[in-house]
Amino acid sequence: MRKKTSAAIFALKNHTFFKTFIYKIFRKMNRSIDSPIIQNKEAKYRFNYNYDCAHPKTFNEYLGWIKFNYFNELWCECADKLGAKSFLNKIHLQQYTPKTLAIYNDVNEIALSELPDRFVLKTNHDSGSVFVCDKKTTNFNYVFSKLNESIKKNYSKNGEWVYSKIKPRIFAEQLIVPINGDKDLIDYKFFVYNGKFEWGFTAQNRKIDCRFCVFEDDFAIQNVDYIYLMPRKKDMPHKPLHFDKMIEISEMIGKYFWFVRVDFYDTTSGPVIGELTFFSQSGLGSFTNKNFDYKYGRLFEETPFFSLINK
Repeated sequence: MRKKTSAAIFALKNHTFFKTFIYKIFRKMNRSIDSPIIQNKEAKYRFNYNYDCAHPKTFNEYLGWIKFNYFNELWCECADKLGAKSFLNKIHLQQYTPKTLAIYNDVNEIALSELPDRFVLKTNHDSGSVFVCDKKTTNFNYVFSKLNESIKKNYSKNGEWVYSKIKPRIFAEQLIVPINGDKDLIDYKFFVYNGKFEWGFTAQNRKIDCRFCVFEDDFAIQNVDYIYLMPRKKDMPHKPLHFDKMIEISEMIGKYFWFVRVDFYDTTSGPVIGELTFFSQSGLGSFTNKNFDYKYGRLFEETPFFSLINK
């Protein structure tokens, strides 16, 4: 009963007008999260514990601390989706990235005649501005309008300094086809601490009813909701065909970072890297069971961040 009640409250807070309604009452909409104080206030409406990113113990608190106390040029390069491809090329992993078809400074430069019948348009500096395009069916006026909005967006407003140095651009990319003819292209996101994969989550059904599913080693599904509800039982993701290869690649990338999230898609020809991320949900991604927040936070104790924080 407690699990059902918790899930129901979680769903209200994360899936309906309730979230926006509460935010409008208790805080200014779209304010910048530019300090640990604002980060802690923002967290007040999301967590069932006293969030304090100045003295981190949980996964989300550690990400909050890192946002305001750490800087790394390589993080800036790799937060740029195009820069990440350049980095992966340097470490000889370019075969796991989708082909870039063209790069543009604004939508006026996009020449559809030079692109294949199906492709992807996305921006390099934010989250969510990804459009699967088909020349026969896509409303390009709508897509271009959304890309125009995105290119003007200041994605570093939430305190994630990695985005402040990225020049916003639009690029066309090879379309990734779901494995085995599945309709939904599932994201597999791997968290790597000091070069070792520890846990991750899947993201599926993004357009209609986004669902996240937390997994650990050997794709062991964990009984917890992270940000969104878990998929329904009949929609639960299976261990991807190239799961072990994804771990291998993510750990190869993780050797260059104290902490990184590597996002993959699974295809018939092997894993494809979507992007590299350093601040999952900006350190504000809630778990229905706070023990997982603490569990994944303790993993930072094995990284140089722990001694840096203690200093």
